[in-house]
Order: sequence, then structure tokens, then C-alpha cells
Amino acid sequence: MSRGPIRVRLTGFRELERALAEELPKATAKSVLRRTAVNSMERIRTGMADRAPKDDGTLAASMKTKPVKAKRDSRTRYARQNGVSVNTGPVGREEGGNAAWQEFGTEKMPAHPFARPTADAEGMNVINDVRAELTKQVEAAKKRIARKAARDRARAGG
Repeated sequence: MSRGPIRVRLTGFRELERALAEELPKATAKSVLRRTAVNSMERIRTGMADRAPKDDGTLAASMKTKPVKAKRDSRTRYARQNGVSVNTGPVGREEGGNAAWQEFGTEKMPAHPFARPTADAEGMNVINDVRAELTKQVEAAKKRIARKAARDRARAGG
């Protein structure tokens, strides 16, 4: 019984959204979002590794969080993507085989879910982490931009 992907709508982020859109260059804002997403999903990654079956440890060790690259629409065009997406879970050989069998079971083996229980248990904590991490990343980006501007002014004046 699959319940599908978990989707969450974030509210109360107006100031951060304004900072991303108006105070940071577009590429910097996207980098801030990507770092925030990866860092905020750490509790999901570690929770999945902790809950994964531990026969030889390879499934638990394969848990990673990685940004999702834009998919191609054709040979020369990429699909438009607004925002940032990351995937958290097993990578490598485990991605399509043993991990899915462990999570959902087979006709001969019962399910040993590790991904969905982690998402259910940690989902709201991740949302709180996003707010804190995004605030931290936006402030750090603003400081980097200010330092670079000061360096450029000093070079131009001296």
C-alpha cells in the first residue's frame, strides 16, 4: 500500500522569499535554496539509515541527499524548473533493487519499511529546519555579497 510522495506547502516565509527574490542575485538565491534543502534533509537521511535493515550495512550506508538535475525535454532543451528539488534515499546499486524490496516487501518477504516511517516521524521537524537553515543561508549570502562589494570598492579606489 503506497501512499505516494509527501508534499508540503510552506507558509509564513514571506520575508525570506522577498530576500531571495530581491536582495540576492538569482544564481545565489538558487544556491541558497539548494544548500538549505540538502542541509534540512539531513535528519531524514540519518533516520532512514538508522531504520534501514542492517544485514551487511550497505543499504544504510547508501543513504544520500542529492540535488535533482533538470530533466531534458528534448536533445537540446531542459525542462523549466522553478525552485530546487532534492532526493534523499539509497543511491547506487541499492536505489532500485534491494531498497525497494526492503521498503515494500515481495511475495516471499515481508516489508521492512524505513523511508516512509522516517518521513512520517521527521516531516514537521524538517519544515522547522528549513526555516532556520534558510534564514542562516540568506544571512550568510548577504554577508558574502557585502564583503565582495567592499573588496571591489577597495580595489577600485586604491
